[in-house]
Amino acid sequence: MRYRRNRQGIRYAMTGRQRLMYRLCLLGVLIAVMAFTAVYGYFELRGRIPDEITLFQDRVENIDFGIPFTQVRVSQTDAEAARVSIDHAKKADGHIRFSMAGPLSVTAQNCGSLQGEVRLFGWLPCKKIRIDIRKGTKVMPAGKAVGLYIHADGVMVLGTGRIAAAGGEEQTPAYNKLQTGDYIYAVNGRKVVTIRDVSRLVQKNGAKQMILSVKRDSGRIQVKLTPVRAADGSYQIGVWLREDTEGIGTLTFVTPENQFAALGHGITDADTDLLIRLQNGGLYPAGIDHVVKGKNGTPGQLAGYVQLGKENRLGEIENNTLLGITGQITNRAYQYQEDKACEAACKQDVRKGKAVIRCQLDDQVKEYEVEIEKINLSSKDNKGMEIHVTDPELLEKAGGIVQGMSGAPILQNGKCIGAVTHVFVRDVTRGYATFLENML
Repeated sequence: MRYRRNRQGIRYAMTGRQRLMYRLCLLGVLIAVMAFTAVYGYFELRGRIPDEITLFQDRVENIDFGIPFTQVRVSQTDAEAARVSIDHAKKADGHIRFSMAGPLSVTAQNCGSLQGEVRLFGWLPCKKIRIDIRKGTKVMPAGKAVGLYIHADGVMVLGTGRIAAAGGEEQTPAYNKLQTGDYIYAVNGRKVVTIRDVSRLVQKNGAKQMILSVKRDSGRIQVKLTPVRAADGSYQIGVWLREDTEGIGTLTFVTPENQFAALGHGITDADTDLLIRLQNGGLYPAGIDHVVKGKNGTPGQLAGYVQLGKENRLGEIENNTLLGITGQITNRAYQYQEDKACEAACKQDVRKGKAVIRCQLDDQVKEYEVEIEKINLSSKDNKGMEIHVTDPELLEKAGGIVQGMSGAPILQNGKCIGAVTHVFVRDVTRGYATFLENML
C-alpha cells in the first residue's frame, strides 16, 4: 500500500483512484517532455540543413554535413542528366538516396540545378533543398583597401521637413507624399540626377502644382505637390535629399574574367540604413593613414583617403546588393593574375578552426590569423560564419575587426572561403563573415 503525507505531516493511505490519477499525471508530464524534446529536435535538425548546396563542375567535393538521421532523395533522372556521382548513394524507386550524417565524395560534370528532399529516418519529409552545379572557378584574393563611389539611381529622399513660409506659418508640402527611401528621377518630366537639378526645376516651377516621378520599392509612382515660397523668397518642397555616397572598403577577390567583388554587404545610406539604388559607381585607389583602434563598445576604423578622378579609376561598380558590390576591374595592376589565384570554396568546405584574413592596415596587404568559431550552413545572409581575431599583431594595431575591413578575404586550407562583413560592437575581436559562394 502506498502512503503519502498531508500538510500536517501525517501519513495516510492513497486510494486506488488517487494512485491512478497520480500515475496519469506522471505519464502526462513524461509525454509532454518527450513531445517537446521531439519537436525541438526536429526543428533543430531542420535548421542545420542548408536550403541550397553548391557544387562546382568537375571538382571532387568532400562533404561532411554531420547531420544525423537525415537522408536526401534526388530524382535519378535529374542526377544522371547532371552526371552526378555520389559515393555510398543507393538507388531505389527512381531516386538516388544518400545520408547527410557522414562524409561524402561528390562530383558533377554538367551545370544545372537539382531539387532534393530531405527526410528524417528515411521516411519523414523534413525539407526541400536545391543543389546548384556551377562552373568551377578560381579567384585572386585581394585584401587591398579601395575607395567606393556610388551614384544613386535618382536623388534619394532621406525624409521630409517643415518650411518657414513667407507668410510666417510653417508648411509641410511633402509630408505623407514622399517617404524615406524614395528616389526622385524626374521633375515635371525632366530627368534629374543631382540635388541641384531638383532645386533648379523647383525654382522654375514656382508656386504651381508639380509632378515628381518617383521610384518606390519595386515600382514607380507619380507624386503631385505644390512648392512653398520660403521666407528667403526661394521655392521649396520640404525634403532632405542625397545624390551620392563614398567610402573605404576592402576588395575581396577578382575572377579570371576580371569581375570583382567587395565588402560582403551592400552600401547603405548612412542616415536611413537603406540599400542605395545604384545608377553607376566607380572603384578607386585608397590609402590608409592610420587605424583608429577599436575597443569593446566602440569599434575602430580605417582612416585614410580616396584618390578620385577619371585617371585613377580602377573599375566600374555594376551591382550593389545585400551580399556585396560587384563590377568590372579595368586597371591592369588590379586585374586577375593566375599565379596569385586559388580555388573558390563552397560553404561545405569551411571548417571550424584556424584561418587567415587578408587586409591592409598601412601601405601593405598582410595576412592575420583568425579562428572560425561557428558555421551556419543554412544562413541566407552575410552572417554565415562567426570569426575571432587571434593574431597578436592585428589585435595590437586595430584591437580586432574595424570598419573598413569589410570584404577582407578569408583563406583556409588553400581556398578562399569567404569575407569579413561585420564587427561585434560588444566584442570587437569577433565578427561575422559571409561564404564566398554568396559573392560569386
